[in-house]
Amino acid sequence: MAPSTHPVITTLEVCRISPPDGTVNENSLPLTYFDILWLPFRPLSRVSFYDFPHSTAYFTQNVVPALKTSLSLVLKHFSPLAGNLVTPSNINSDTTLQVCYLNGDSVSLTIAECASESYYHLTGNQARDVDDLCRFVPQLPSGVPSGDSEEDCITVPVLAIQVTIFPNNGISVGFTNSHVVADGSTMFNFTQAWASIARQFMCGQKDGDKTEEFSGSSSYLKQLPFYDRSVIKDPKNLYNIFRKAIGEHLEELKQLHNHQVSTKKVQATFVINQADIQALKKSVSAKLPTLSHVSSFTVVCSYLWTCIAKTRVATEDNEHKTDEKMHFSCMMNCRSRLNPPISTTYFGNCIVASIANAKRTQLEGDEGLFTAAQLLGNEIHKNLNNSDMWFGNMKGIGTGEFVVGIAGSPRFDYYNCMDFGWGKPKKFEFVSEPLSISRCKDTEGDLEIGVCLSHEQMLAFSSIIHNGITDLCL
Repeated sequence: MAPSTHPVITTLEVCRISPPDGTVNENSLPLTYFDILWLPFRPLSRVSFYDFPHSTAYFTQNVVPALKTSLSLVLKHFSPLAGNLVTPSNINSDTTLQVCYLNGDSVSLTIAECASESYYHLTGNQARDVDDLCRFVPQLPSGVPSGDSEEDCITVPVLAIQVTIFPNNGISVGFTNSHVVADGSTMFNFTQAWASIARQFMCGQKDGDKTEEFSGSSSYLKQLPFYDRSVIKDPKNLYNIFRKAIGEHLEELKQLHNHQVSTKKVQATFVINQADIQALKKSVSAKLPTLSHVSSFTVVCSYLWTCIAKTRVATEDNEHKTDEKMHFSCMMNCRSRLNPPISTTYFGNCIVASIANAKRTQLEGDEGLFTAAQLLGNEIHKNLNNSDMWFGNMKGIGTGEFVVGIAGSPRFDYYNCMDFGWGKPKKFEFVSEPLSISRCKDTEGDLEIGVCLSHEQMLAFSSIIHNGITDLCL
């Protein structure tokens, strides 16, 4: 049952965590054309909830010190996340855009407490107020002017973390990071590495050993980042092309992406099981036998695209929107697709969007799934087989047109790789993202779909997504 009031958060401590003294040299990473595309976008937030049947006193005495120490140790290897994004006040200047780590830089870590009764409501799949979930992820501090260069620059932290105890019930670990600095793969590797060190440290504490770094044989070594920016070739001068284009419309683009943030929305999780996924694939393959790309990811995204279109039909004034353009965007990891391929642990952004475009009337009818699958499948196929197409489809989006993107990936196993020492998460969430996708916590092959909509839209969407597959298979 939902709590009668919004969760009340009490801040117990706000601290700054740096890499261990003397372990990291000052460094900087210039942005690439993969990074600069994310300048207009708001930060991305994630939160994991864990069962934890212990008191606040036990948490502060035993868990918090281990989290602080392990975070410091992992930042030795991921030092840019303790640094700052440095951009010129005038984006069109010649000043290098970069991520800088200087001695003394740190990550903000908030330790907080919340009433226990909120835990079970927050970790359910039912619709919950987005504003409630936002209380468990930190906000990145605002940028401040930097006087260290010849030109005025803005310095912005790139990562903040919040750990919240629900006494005798659970713990949440929330992250907010700048997408300019790290894509989902980089953040997954960082979180997995931190969890690996923390887990071993917690086990070491139980055995009386509170100092071992666990550096030699730890599994976290598999996630250590690769920093060489020279592997990102730019023969077509995409960096300067994108920088100029973004500079001309930066404020307009920021407003476009920031307007999606609303405390008047609710967030719910829907599970699409393996049987439903196979039914979708079977239907699409039967209708479109020559379609080049029919993966589980493609058909699920296509189905979600049609559900969103039908939801807009059911909940909006549609008199003048029959020809509304609807764009669907999903991301593709390019690390293995560059020539030559680069390390899977490359630090930064190395993803591109496959963007399919359709009129809403093409998606809302009986043939909507097949139209969506063909359009999205073709876009993904083009990106997989032709790097020259990677950024071309971004030009097809007009000002004010509807765009929905899906965050996350079934490749990232958030549930089985994020054990900090008290078991795998009970619930993982992208916070305030219109759509997100991840592996299911319970059954291999099932997918969890996070959806963030207005209350009215969520009621319609819930009915549409549950009934759609059944109707399709009749």
